[in-house]
Amino acid sequence: MSAELYVPQIPDNLNIRFVENRIVVNRPAQEVYDWVTTWSNLPKWLPMALGTEVRRGTDGVPAELGDVLLETIQPELNEKPKLYTVVARVPGKLWTVVGRDVLDDGSLAPAMHAIATFTTFDLGDGTTLFCRLFERLVPPTEPPGPHPVEDSARIQPGLELIKAHVEGTAG
Repeated sequence: MSAELYVPQIPDNLNIRFVENRIVVNRPAQEVYDWVTTWSNLPKWLPMALGTEVRRGTDGVPAELGDVLLETIQPELNEKPKLYTVVARVPGKLWTVVGRDVLDDGSLAPAMHAIATFTTFDLGDGTTLFCRLFERLVPPTEPPGPHPVEDSARIQPGLELIKAHVEGTAG
């Protein structure tokens, strides 16, 4: 396996950007999957997430197909809250959400803007490769350059936090 644990995004001049981060966690795949797909854990590791509110589903357990989450964003990022819906789920292996902005009047933006996919791969020795793939549609009015959520180097410490929480070493 490559020593590089994240992959830089594709060129900034396209209307969609991808970023992938990955980490090996010294726990079984199901345990990693259950932790990362539990909505209330998101602010514990994702640097952009300030808080979460389950709008459909059950708080404190892995999110199911069709469950909905409201994510509030760190104020310094000047971002609108995001409403995410689970659209694909293979228990213990794959989980995908799509998200839309919540506008100032409380309505939803007319188009989806983001897709996040989490995958867990059992490495056969009690460890798990966890991958986060984030895809974001870029509005034509946005200035060039990566958005903080697309910055692999900014996200990777979050994956280190996932590892620490799941392995029981988080402080």
